[in-house]
Amino acid sequence: MPRALALVTCLLPALAGAAPEVGELSGVSKLVNGGPGDQTDPHVSGALVAYTSESGGQSEIRYHDLVTGADQAIPNGGAFDFVSDVSGKTVVFTRVSTSSAIYTYDVASGQAPVELAPQAGSSRRSAVVGGRTVAWQDFGYTGSTLEPEIAIYDLDKATLTRLTNDRMLDRTPSVSPDGKTVVWVKCDATGQGCDVWQARWSGSGFYSQALTGSEGEESQPDTNGDLVVYASTRMAEGGSDRDIYWKSANGGTEQRLALPGNDANPSISGSLIAFERKDPTKGDFDIALYNLDTQTLYRLTDAPGDESLNDLSVSEDGTVRVVWTARENGDYNVHAFTFKLPGRNPCVDAAATEGEAAPTPESVCLQPGKTPLLAALEVARTTGQPNAVSLGFYGQGAGVLCVDNGYSGERATSGWVWLDGAEIVDPSSFKPTVSLVARNVTLKGNTWLASLISGKAGSSFRIRIYGNASQCGAADAEAPAEEGAQRIPGQHVAPMSLDFGGVSVVTFVPEESERGVGCSTGGSSLAAAGLVLVALWLMRPRREFGVVRRNKLRRSGRAL
Repeated sequence: MPRALALVTCLLPALAGAAPEVGELSGVSKLVNGGPGDQTDPHVSGALVAYTSESGGQSEIRYHDLVTGADQAIPNGGAFDFVSDVSGKTVVFTRVSTSSAIYTYDVASGQAPVELAPQAGSSRRSAVVGGRTVAWQDFGYTGSTLEPEIAIYDLDKATLTRLTNDRMLDRTPSVSPDGKTVVWVKCDATGQGCDVWQARWSGSGFYSQALTGSEGEESQPDTNGDLVVYASTRMAEGGSDRDIYWKSANGGTEQRLALPGNDANPSISGSLIAFERKDPTKGDFDIALYNLDTQTLYRLTDAPGDESLNDLSVSEDGTVRVVWTARENGDYNVHAFTFKLPGRNPCVDAAATEGEAAPTPESVCLQPGKTPLLAALEVARTTGQPNAVSLGFYGQGAGVLCVDNGYSGERATSGWVWLDGAEIVDPSSFKPTVSLVARNVTLKGNTWLASLISGKAGSSFRIRIYGNASQCGAADAEAPAEEGAQRIPGQHVAPMSLDFGGVSVVTFVPEESERGVGCSTGGSSLAAAGLVLVALWLMRPRREFGVVRRNKLRRSGRAL
C-alpha cells in the first residue's frame, strides 16, 4: 500500500556549504517474498526482480514481477542455484551440481536454463549481466581460490573471453546496462591493495585499465556506463572511514559523498545511487538513495535491524525501483520500494528563485543527467598522415562540447575540433594528464562537427555535443507534442579517403548504433565535409613548421 517516506536530508556537496533541507518522498513499499527460509540478494531490472531463495538445505532462483505480483521459481532439477542477476528478461545465476557453472534463463520464453560456455569441472560464480554481456568470476584458469580471473560471455555471439590474466584476486564484477562497460575490483593475493578496474568496448574488443590508484581500499563497484560508483575505505582522523565515491568512466576527478558513519555496496542506475548506510546515531544499516542531478540524499528504510544487498533500476518513464534484503524474525526477506522522483528538488527550486547559477560545461560533461545528446563522434589515430572525421547534426542555441581524451585507447597529445569551421579545441588542450576538455558552444541549426587527430598511433578521443532536444531537427515543428522533437536518422557511409596537398583525410558518418541517441544527420554533404576538413588542416596555424624552417636555415648559415 502507498506510504510516504521522509526525506531525511537534502545535501549539496560539502564544499558548497549548503544547509540540509527536509522534504518527503512518496511511493509504494512491497514485501516481495517473506516465506519460510531465507530470501536474499535481490536484483532488479525494470519491474522484474530476481533473488535467491533458500529453505531446508535447498536453494533456487526466483523471479518476481512488481507490477503483476507473479512470483515463480526457475526449475533446477535438484541442483543448488544461488547469486543471480537480471537485465531485461534475462536472468543469470550460479548452479552447483557436479561443478560450479553459470546458467542463463529467459523469463519471456520460459524454456529450460542454459549453461554458458560449458566446461567439465568448471569453477565459476558471481555472474552478472548487462544487455547481452555476462561477466563472472572464474577459478578454472588458475586452479587457485586466491587467484580468480574475470571472464565475459557474449550472449549473441556465444563467445567467451578471458578479461584478466594477472594472477591477482579479481572479484565483484558488474556490467553496465548496455553491456559495453565491465567493472571489477583487483586485489593482491591477501585481499589487500584493492583498486577498481574497468574494461570498455572499443568496437573490436574490450580495453582494460585501472580506474583508481593507491588512495584507499576500493570495493563493490557498479556502473551505468558513464559513471563508476564504488565504496572506498581511507584513513581519516581517529581511524578509517568508508564512503561512497564515483568517477567518470573516462577518468578525471573522483567525487565523494562525505557522510558520517560507514557506507557500502553502491548500485547505480541513471543518475541515482542506492547504497547501505550505517548512521552512527542509529547503529545498524539502512538503505539510502543519492540523486546526482539534484545532489539530494534520501533514507529509504528505517526499520530495526540491518537492510542490505540493495539494487535499483530507473525505467525510461522515470519509475524508480529499489530492492534489498531485510533480516526479520530470524529470517531474511526481500523488499521493494517503487516511486517517481519529484519533477524538481526543493533545493533546486529555492535556488532558482534567487537566480540559480548555470552549470559549468565540465559538470554537464561529467553528469549530463537528462541533457540530450545531440551528436557523438570517436576519433582514433592510426598511422601515416593525421586522421580526420566529420559529422553533421542539428542543434540550436546554447550547447556543451565534451572531449573525452583516451576514450578507447591512449590519450591523444595533439588534435583539433571545429564547429562549422570555427576552431573550438586546439592541440594545446590535448595533454597526457587531461582526460576531459569541456567548452560552451553556440549551435546555429544545421551544424558540421569536424575533428582531426595526430600524434601517437593508438591514441583516441571521443566528442560529445549536448544541447536542447526541443531544437533537434529542421522539421521540429512537425514533431508530436508529447515527444518534443523529431530526430533525423543518420546513414552509414563507407570511409572515404581524400588527398589534397599531401594530407590524407578520412571522413565518415557513424551509424545510429555508433552514435547513441541524438540528432545527428549525414549523407549528402559528405564530400563537402571532407574538403572542409582539408581546408581547415591547411589553414591551421603553422608556428611549429616555421620553427623547424628557421632552425634549418640557421644550421645552413643562411639569413632569415
